[in-house]
Amino acid sequence: MEAHTLSERKTGSAPSAPGPEPGGGQTEPPWREWLRSPLTISTAACVALAALSVAVLPTVPSYDPWSWVVWGREVVDPHLSFSLGGGPSWKPLPVIFTTVFGLFGGAAPTLWVAAARAGGLLALPAAYRLARRLLPGAPAWAGVTAGLIAVAGVVLTQDWFYYMYRGTSEPLLIATSLWAVDRHLAGHRESAFVLGVATSLMRPEAWPFLGIYAIWLWLREPSLRTRALLVLGLAAVAFFWFVPPWISTGHPFLAASHAHQYNGHLGSSPFITVLHRGVDIQVLPALIAAVAAIGLAWWRRVDRLVLWLAGLVMAWWVVVVGMTLVGYPGLERFYLPAAALICVLAGVGVVGLAQLGGELVRGRLATPRRVDWAVPAALALVLVGVSVGVPATRSRATQVRTQERIASRAVTRLDQLSAAVAAVGGHRGVYPCRSSFASVNHSAQTALAFKLHVTLGRVGTAMRHQGLLFLGPHDSIDGGAPAINRRLTRRQLIATVGAWQVYRLTVPGASTRCVGGRRLAAQAAAGA
Repeated sequence: MEAHTLSERKTGSAPSAPGPEPGGGQTEPPWREWLRSPLTISTAACVALAALSVAVLPTVPSYDPWSWVVWGREVVDPHLSFSLGGGPSWKPLPVIFTTVFGLFGGAAPTLWVAAARAGGLLALPAAYRLARRLLPGAPAWAGVTAGLIAVAGVVLTQDWFYYMYRGTSEPLLIATSLWAVDRHLAGHRESAFVLGVATSLMRPEAWPFLGIYAIWLWLREPSLRTRALLVLGLAAVAFFWFVPPWISTGHPFLAASHAHQYNGHLGSSPFITVLHRGVDIQVLPALIAAVAAIGLAWWRRVDRLVLWLAGLVMAWWVVVVGMTLVGYPGLERFYLPAAALICVLAGVGVVGLAQLGGELVRGRLATPRRVDWAVPAALALVLVGVSVGVPATRSRATQVRTQERIASRAVTRLDQLSAAVAAVGGHRGVYPCRSSFASVNHSAQTALAFKLHVTLGRVGTAMRHQGLLFLGPHDSIDGGAPAINRRLTRRQLIATVGAWQVYRLTVPGASTRCVGGRRLAAQAAAGA
């Protein structure tokens, strides 16, 4: 048993799933093995917790998730055209979910947030399992400690609480990428590939990794079923990224053009800025502990799996930086799969330093000739992590209360927006003609499109034509107020609901037959 564990650490791989004993009778049915899979059990638990969170926490999507809900409804609603214009960049996997949720009408936004939260929670057991897997043969306390540190690191990645409250896809991205690594190490290569496909349907940075893994798996597993899965998976990535935009707009590379149009506020030195973002996405102590894990793995020359995962992190960084230098925005969240693996390595690093300290105290260090530089380096890493990183860690930990308050305000604000829509007559009151137009604060555009049951192109973030202007506060929830065409000089307030005011903007002397809110405008004029 000891020899097997040592071999495991030297090769950097986990033992394969045990096969049936010769003459041991029938194998277990695949469906029963699937039900007992750690991924299946974790998914069921996380779905239950996410459903509970919808009942007890403020639940409302942010800008991008609202657009996915709108697009999903467009796919299943015969009265709406499928139109990707006027919104954020196309992202296939969330829209696959929201297409199903679109069958449930007004419940679709809540269902999507619940699904996104389930994905975010699912990232935590994956981080825990991976950290423990990197310490084969270690005492139980070491594996548990490493796992808990990995989980804490993931939770403290930048904006994690915002993502969880507002239903973005980033926590789900962490889950699919970490579980893909876990399933590969467990010997479930097909499951790992499917999870890689899911990751690739959210981030194009995953495409090179999926392609390389598909080639490796094609050569390693020559079965017809596996090769059919590889072909279908790669085809699915190409189809869902390029065909829907092509059908909707005639431009298959719409997502790439949207990404190029947004400069990401990279400043005068995109290279330095994007590198800084890669450092900043996880808390500094996690990055320092991960470096310690890599150093210890190289020093002891047995933990090759740690080095392989470190190489995977660096490769992801290279892809993100390279894509930034050719015009992509290089945002912090693009680093999330790498940041999650850094948090896993951080757990291993902390435990490794603790074990090194214990060996020194007991005088049983295996390679004493290297103590002269190893111990000062380890102590320096710990001191830097504590002195510099603790304030940042405390700041991120307080976000849970801050984001809860912001999400509560967002729920109230969007409920008021729904009431404002009802006050002006709903869809028919705003759009008496097919050419009618409405506008709203930038960050509320996608939500208003859902509430008005229209495509995103019919709700502007600038008041370009005659129509109704829904004006809310200029803050992080609603975004900036729409710019108004100078020709729209006649402004009439027709409704006020909570923080929202609805104005009817027209051009003097022009026909207003297709401008919404006519009845309320007439009442306001009569009252004046």
